[in-house]
Amino acid sequence: MDEQLEYGFGTAVFVLDHTTGKLTSDDAERTFGEVTKENFWRMWPGIKDWAESLWRLIDDERGHMAQPVEDEELDDVGGGG
Repeated sequence: MDEQLEYGFGTAVFVLDHTTGKLTSDDAERTFGEVTKENFWRMWPGIKDWAESLWRLIDDERGHMAQPVEDEELDDVGGGG
């Protein structure tokens, strides 16, 4: 994979996350310029579909890591003497 492409994607995700932490969607709609809003409105459906698909693939790969252990022999419930 092209390292610049991966770096650009990582940066874009970071910037989007940072933006959502600093600006509500109402504030963004009120303050963003018309070109920014038009580009978002036009491009977001395809980006959203692609990102959801990628998220599902990664969740399928890593989601089991967040699940609790279901083996009673591995569960330590304390209370021993």
